Amino acid sequence: MLRMQLAIALFFAALPAAAQTPTGPARPGPPEALMHTTVLHVPPGDAPGGVEMRLTAVVDAAWNEVALLLRYRRLGSAGAFTQRHFERSSAGGYFATVPADSVERPGIEYYIVGELPDGTERLHFASRERPHRVIVATSRQVRWAEKERRRLGGYTSSINSDVWGHNFGNRHGNNDRYLRGEIDWPHHLLGQLYSISVGYGFIAGETPDRAGSMAESDKQGARYGYGQVRLMLSRSIWLDGRAVLGVSREGFITGGGGTLTVGKPWRANVSIGGEYIQELGPSLWIRLQWDTVPPFIMGASIVQSDLPAATLPDGSFIAYDISYPLLGRITLRGSLSFGSRDGPGHFGGGLGASLAF
Repeated sequence: MLRMQLAIALFFAALPAAAQTPTGPARPGPPEALMHTTVLHVPPGDAPGGVEMRLTAVVDAAWNEVALLLRYRRLGSAGAFTQRHFERSSAGGYFATVPADSVERPGIEYYIVGELPDGTERLHFASRERPHRVIVATSRQVRWAEKERRRLGGYTSSINSDVWGHNFGNRHGNNDRYLRGEIDWPHHLLGQLYSISVGYGFIAGETPDRAGSMAESDKQGARYGYGQVRLMLSRSIWLDGRAVLGVSREGFITGGGGTLTVGKPWRANVSIGGEYIQELGPSLWIRLQWDTVPPFIMGASIVQSDLPAATLPDGSFIAYDISYPLLGRITLRGSLSFGSRDGPGHFGGGLGASLAF
């Protein structure tokens, strides 16, 4: 009996110790120094041209590396990679940027490495031998500008020279006529501001000096300089504006004008415009242009004009014009007009040429 009680006591005395005995070996976590930096990066497949490209990454255990580096270069280039550091953002992640002037066609290629404290490097994304490629897609405007440059044959400037005039005549035999010439230099920017021009012009003519039908003709004229811009409001709506400054027989003069064109200026379109030159009077016109017989460009206009400083009722004439490209860089122009101001109709016309460079 005593032996049985002793065995039971020993059994219950041993229970707490058994309950506290671990059922398996301890599994301590790895020291922080043994943890590797992990980089999670989602690469883009394409990017818009001319816009800064921002690459982001989520970094775990970043303290184990001295720096996280982005290395990039132009796609297809055999040159050296440009290096930029990833920086910590306010949102908690990391980012590195490729400048806008480096994001150009056909694209860029890059890889990401971490710099360790001992100076060695650890690849995190892609590699120098196999970098990730990002195709740079140009914007619609850039593609249009490239197409337009090809249409122009690569020439973005030209010298234009034109001389034209009209003889209105007079039922009393008085002179009522003018001659006008201009030479200008337009430069194509191929953006919303499509082109800018500077030029010089002259107007010389005779017109009755007062409203009386028997008045004698008086000489009129001006010399002027001008600046002009062409705006592309849309692919089919264009606006030309001009400012004029010069001298006439009476002294300094100013003026200006504009033309609204619906269609393409180098193809079929309709345009309406007006001009006013101090001392010499206003002019208004509407013109229809067509290109049904390439490479000729033809146009028909209705013009109402006070040139050259007429005091009689407005003169009007209709005009037909034609242009022809020659040798890819030269364009020849000609026009013929018919109309009157006070009496039967008379003829006029003009000639012009352009040299692209």
